[in-house]
Amino acid sequence: MSEIITRGRFLSCLLAAAALAEKKTKQITSEELEALLKRHVFLLDVREPKELREAGAIKGYVNIPLGQLESRLSEVPRDKTIVTICAKGVRAEKAADILVKHGYKVAGACGITEWKEKKKPVVYPAR
Repeated sequence: MSEIITRGRFLSCLLAAAALAEKKTKQITSEELEALLKRHVFLLDVREPKELREAGAIKGYVNIPLGQLESRLSEVPRDKTIVTICAKGVRAEKAADILVKHGYKVAGACGITEWKEKKKPVVYPAR
């Protein structure tokens, strides 16, 4: 009987761990992002440099492409809250999950497409 209880607890722990692992970073709206920027969050844009040159970026961004993020974590400050951004929010969510896994505080993920649709300002990096 105790073996059944022990296995049951083990399975419960596995299910709880799986549920936590699947927890996704919150997608934030452009309005939420605007409010967070006033609080001086670290804005991490994980798009490729070519995408930034073509579509623009939000003022104050730091660019580390998603594929380079884990090897460049030392460039991300540990003492600031981070917002990740990409085109639609998909890569930004992946980046946020990586950061959380490494102990960073992440407020959310956002896509610049919505930001631009709301006619919010963008900057264009030098070519």
